[in-house]
Amino acid sequence: VWRFYKLFAAPVLDEKSIREDLYGNKAREEKMRKRQLELQKIRDQKRVQMDKQEKEYLAQSSLTNGDAMDSSVNGTITAKSREENLKLPRQAILNNTDGSGAPSSAVDSEQSQQPQPPVDRTLTRLVQDRMYGLTRSPEGSIQYSTSLLDSSRAVQFREGVRLGKALTINIDRLCHFAKKDLSHNKLEEAQENYLKAQELDPTDGRPYLGLSRIAQRRGDLKYAKRLLKEGIGKSSGGSVVVRGPVSTGKKKKGKGGNNDRRGKNNKDDADMEEEAPIIGHIPDLGPNPFLLQALGTLEQKLGNLATAEELYLQAIRSRPSHAAAWVSLAQLRTKKLRQGAKAGRACYQSAERELMRIGAKPSSFVYTAWASMEYKKGGREDDAKSLRKARELYQKALDVDPRCSVAYLGLGVMESECGNYDLAQECFEEVLTFDQRNSRVLQAYAIMESRREPRVEEVDSRRVLDLLERALKANPRDAGVYQAYALFVVELGDIDSARSLLQKGTSVNKRHAPVWQAWGVLETRYSTAKIARDVFQQGIWACAQPGGGQSGGRRCARLWQAWGVLEAREGDHAAARRCFSRALDADNRNVASLTAWTLMEAELGNFADARSIFERGLRMFRGPSADKTALWRAYEVMEERAGNTMEAQRVFQRSMGEAMSESDEITPENPSTEAEDLLTASKLKSSKKGEVEVSRWDTGSNELDSEVWMNNGSIEGKVPASTMMKLKNRR
Repeated sequence: VWRFYKLFAAPVLDEKSIREDLYGNKAREEKMRKRQLELQKIRDQKRVQMDKQEKEYLAQSSLTNGDAMDSSVNGTITAKSREENLKLPRQAILNNTDGSGAPSSAVDSEQSQQPQPPVDRTLTRLVQDRMYGLTRSPEGSIQYSTSLLDSSRAVQFREGVRLGKALTINIDRLCHFAKKDLSHNKLEEAQENYLKAQELDPTDGRPYLGLSRIAQRRGDLKYAKRLLKEGIGKSSGGSVVVRGPVSTGKKKKGKGGNNDRRGKNNKDDADMEEEAPIIGHIPDLGPNPFLLQALGTLEQKLGNLATAEELYLQAIRSRPSHAAAWVSLAQLRTKKLRQGAKAGRACYQSAERELMRIGAKPSSFVYTAWASMEYKKGGREDDAKSLRKARELYQKALDVDPRCSVAYLGLGVMESECGNYDLAQECFEEVLTFDQRNSRVLQAYAIMESRREPRVEEVDSRRVLDLLERALKANPRDAGVYQAYALFVVELGDIDSARSLLQKGTSVNKRHAPVWQAWGVLETRYSTAKIARDVFQQGIWACAQPGGGQSGGRRCARLWQAWGVLEAREGDHAAARRCFSRALDADNRNVASLTAWTLMEAELGNFADARSIFERGLRMFRGPSADKTALWRAYEVMEERAGNTMEAQRVFQRSMGEAMSESDEITPENPSTEAEDLLTASKLKSSKKGEVEVSRWDTGSNELDSEVWMNNGSIEGKVPASTMMKLKNRR
């Protein structure tokens, strides 16, 4: 009869495996314990033997004190007392010529007179004391310890265990290896080293900074922010070295002058220049400025511009010569707050002045950022002056650091945009001689070659593609290279390859808004509007910032603007207004969104709404700047095209009057009014009581029935409930 259990074999008991599972761990632990006891017994025997040999050696050396020979005759040194016996190794080392602890001429005679111990315990103690900063009494017991540099870092030992802070060299070693692991993307190893350094010295700010960078790599911005705040609270302030003038001004002058862009002579100058003497130290006036500047950068990424500016100012007040804080403050005010060149120039001049005040070496980082600002923020009438100033600043940066890749890159991009392709090529080639894997330089080099005139398509295209391939090989996760590669492929007519490159760019860096925008614009021109809407929506979801609200933050402003242009092109003007409204909610100084919205309203004949949008945008720019000048020009052109000559003249007169009037210059040490407005707006957005949402996104753009609320130029996504009741009563 067939049975179901016959399909399975009979169980077989493995006695060896069962015994291993039941008693294997216990047996191994017992074997390990016995082995440790044997090793401990061997170590105790060796220790007793070493102590015995040391006592015999000290006894023999004390018996020979009366018969010590003159050191001037035979070159040997002997101790006359037990207290001087501890000083013997140091003197022996000073008189040593062959590394044996005694002069080479008396080694044989000394070995014949007294026996040599197998281990010089006194010399071992001396080396140990110098390495760990120990101080012993004449009897050999540990009294106290200090770092020998700062009396406030004095620590004590108890039974040979350090009770206070470790030496700085130990923290330097751990932070060095952690930084090296972080550069190779080994986050676990870097975190382990930083945690060890933090445990050794909780007041050192470098472990907190490194751990926050690891948290940012993992996408945990809140934890990174908490680490920086903890470091600011626990870390102690440092000091700045003040150097005096160089006594002998021996410095070679370069032969190339301003035309020698390669800086070969400057490297020799740096070698020949003598270092200035140290005349003192200036302690920090507040918390750690490096952590304050890093926290400000993180707040700027989160969209909290007012908080970021305040943190930069705190770092500057703590250490006025902190160049990174000055550069971050200048870039925040000129790029994010859209202030004019005067605001950034004041910050860079202050950084240069503070570095000169303490006698420090000029910073190439300051000069490079300053040159980029002068070139990009210069007015139309000052184009030649700004260009000349930018060249001088780039040359100063190269004088300070002849191998500054950023200075060569900025100078090459500027020369290529001015049409000086040969000079730009020299700059790029010079960088690639010592920095071959710089993807940004390769990308800029490729873009320059694609713009070169006259163009020979076969030769230029092949060279551009080779440079872009080298850039991707150097940094496969650089989304900007994929964007430039795709745009060039579009010029060659291969739309499918460009689409795949942009899709690859969004996969390697999901938060890169320009790649999403380029992909959406590509689908707008060469595909359907539905696919383009889907790309813009995915980009907004990927690039949204934690504190960006419904609009997603400043990163999403360009995506909302491109989406609005798409809807205006498709004829859905209500949806376009919503997109432009969200773009201005994300960045209220976005000139592209303002001009695109006003252009659409002017084409529809809604000149009143267009004027109100222009007036609202102009009020957001407090001081004169290139962006505000462009906005005035767009306002004037709109009135001219509409046939309103008087209105156009009035707009032109207003713009000229504002440019000629003395504007309130922002002092670099005080917060700007734009930041105060942003802080007030963020507080208003945080309070959600009694607010009703007016504009709401549904599933499709063609099914949007609601309208954006506009009243006398007010463009908002939310309005108070009391205002809504007043509007209903009026109807």
